[in-house]
Amino acid sequence: MNADLQAFRKNIPWIISDSDHLEFSEMEKGITLSEKFTETFPVLTNLINNARVLDLKINGQPYYLLSWTNKDNESCGWLNKIEQDSSPIPFIEEHQLLLNEIGGIQESYQQPDRAFTNNQNFLFLGSACSTGIEGWENYYEETCGQDQKSPIDYNNLISFAEEVNGNLTLYDPKTKKILLFAPGHAFENVEPLKNQPEYTFYTINSVPTFVDYVETLATEWKEEIRTSI
Repeated sequence: MNADLQAFRKNIPWIISDSDHLEFSEMEKGITLSEKFTETFPVLTNLINNARVLDLKINGQPYYLLSWTNKDNESCGWLNKIEQDSSPIPFIEEHQLLLNEIGGIQESYQQPDRAFTNNQNFLFLGSACSTGIEGWENYYEETCGQDQKSPIDYNNLISFAEEVNGNLTLYDPKTKKILLFAPGHAFENVEPLKNQPEYTFYTINSVPTFVDYVETLATEWKEEIRTSI
């Protein structure tokens, strides 16, 4: 058994059961990234180029297991799900580029403290993304009413990350700007969106756009890797 796969299964035991059929092979040359990808996501490119990559299939479903060694000399990484491009959601070019070349993050293990990957059900994964604020509409409208604030038009926002507690990270497909919808949060690096109630919409400090979000996530991981890259 591959050592990184063993570490992943130990840390995330609910993804793979003993009855699942596994196929895997080590990708010695890693993932071949396009010039467009490397120009758009330089920090992420550097991180991926230094990953140990396992080409993995779980019951026929393809994944990449990207792994590194952290400063505690432990395996850490992401399980990226590779999907067919079948979502009806109009993803922005940069999001689609990410999905086409490395897939979306279904799980991460041994992640850095306070990283964007922490406590997420998924990140970027096409089949899990949605438009609007999925299930929080009444809460948001009522909170705006109580605070005498006008709701923003959220219907076309694209949710690309969902925390376990329901917080959503979204982008506006027209501006590519990031918003956090956080009914339950204790973040220190966010600011309430102008003219919006607390515990609704926020901006993330120093992370204005989708590309900034991806590159910040990559930086968080890069800083935790044992070997300087």
